Amino acid sequence: MKYTRSSLFFLLSFLALELESYAQGFQGLASQYYGGFYSVYQNPAFLNNSPQKFQLHVGTVGVHLDNNYVRYNAPFTMLDLLRGRNSRPLDPYDLEEIRNGKPKNGTLTAEVRGPALAFKLGEKTSIAFMSRIRSGFQVSEASERLMGIARLGLANASNLQDLGYLALYASNSENRFNITSQAYSELGFSLSQTVAENETYRLTIGGTVKRFFGYAGGYIKNQTLNYRLLPDPNTVNGAYMQVDRFEATMGYTDVDLTTFPSPGKLFGQKATGKGWGLDVGFSYELRDEDSDKQPSFRLSASLIDAGKIVYDQAGVKNYDFVAEDRQITEEEWRGYSSPREGESQLAAFGRVLEEEFDLTEEKNTGSFTLAAPTALNVSADFKLLNAVYVNATLIQGLKNRSLPQIRQTSLWAVIPRFETKKLALSIPLIRQNDAWAVGAGLRLGPLSIGSDNLLGLFSTGGAIKAQGVDVYAGLSFGLGQ
Repeated sequence: MKYTRSSLFFLLSFLALELESYAQGFQGLASQYYGGFYSVYQNPAFLNNSPQKFQLHVGTVGVHLDNNYVRYNAPFTMLDLLRGRNSRPLDPYDLEEIRNGKPKNGTLTAEVRGPALAFKLGEKTSIAFMSRIRSGFQVSEASERLMGIARLGLANASNLQDLGYLALYASNSENRFNITSQAYSELGFSLSQTVAENETYRLTIGGTVKRFFGYAGGYIKNQTLNYRLLPDPNTVNGAYMQVDRFEATMGYTDVDLTTFPSPGKLFGQKATGKGWGLDVGFSYELRDEDSDKQPSFRLSASLIDAGKIVYDQAGVKNYDFVAEDRQITEEEWRGYSSPREGESQLAAFGRVLEEEFDLTEEKNTGSFTLAAPTALNVSADFKLLNAVYVNATLIQGLKNRSLPQIRQTSLWAVIPRFETKKLALSIPLIRQNDAWAVGAGLRLGPLSIGSDNLLGLFSTGGAIKAQGVDVYAGLSFGLGQ
């Protein structure tokens, strides 16, 4: 694959490094009436609404990227970059800044949805057992200036000066930015119950209890960062960051790169953190006079991923610190994105911070807690014609005020679709991060494939101004009706 280490690290870490997909994604599939487990992950009440008596999910893989800081402007597609077919290394200037004065956020998430099984217990009750592995990295509420420094680095003082970042007496303050990273697995048990129905309507409720196993987590929660960028007299055209004051909390743990992901991780093997989560939801349907299976209208709402993971095993580090009068050179800056052999990126980042700000073992409290990406989902689904539907979905990420977390990126979407039992095609139109994304979701028998940001995959030369990318594929069987 053709890239420079620093450019790829920036693309992944600051263009938006939801494995989120913490994102409540798969919108092209989740909105479908025969969506199966794709729908249940968004609202557990949908489990008993499924017309299928038995469901077996084999596996699904998805990756999601979104941000509000840069647009992709390289002469090759992001798909080429991911496959290693780019004609030259990615350059920081291939990412066009969105300079509007707003706080900047970026999220990369990906997940592997593992084996799952669901079946009905009579006409009014359904249960399911589910599994998945999730991972992600997020930068939130950072300033344009700080993101610009992260994008360009400290090796070119002339560029920093042209942007107004390099100024001898200018002191900059950052009081809000947060960085969070996490990888964990979950096992879930879902129960869905129809509580009221007649010839006209059906009301269903549902819930999912989740057991979390954390394998890698890290965060920086900034309270105060006062700094200046100054010319480095020891480096040609270089700069360094003069940190006048840095007050923050920071914690991290590492992951065994040789065993993650592996089947044992689904069941808590060598987990450094554990926790619980909960999904709850309801669904109200109006029956269709022309069909005894699919409704003419459905209104639903759910609260997803309420919960947390506590990291408190051996090797977990957590610090609450204040540092003053420190200098970060260009070489030290590069160290944040340069793991040693056998070292994960998360461990490298934590190690350099420890070295830079004298975070010794005596200052380590030994545990920290990360909140799950809690979100509120509201959707309405309408039948327009035979096999033609339109769905409207709102997903609102809920911020945890007391704990660091990878937050669900809020969005709203309109999703027209053609759907039958064996074939469905959805075209999600999604508004997220003040930008539009167009996707496509195809279900053909047990096979599902799609994207919630299809244009981002093929954008080149800034023609589409993509602010993210999304892709997923899976295999799931539904039997009986």
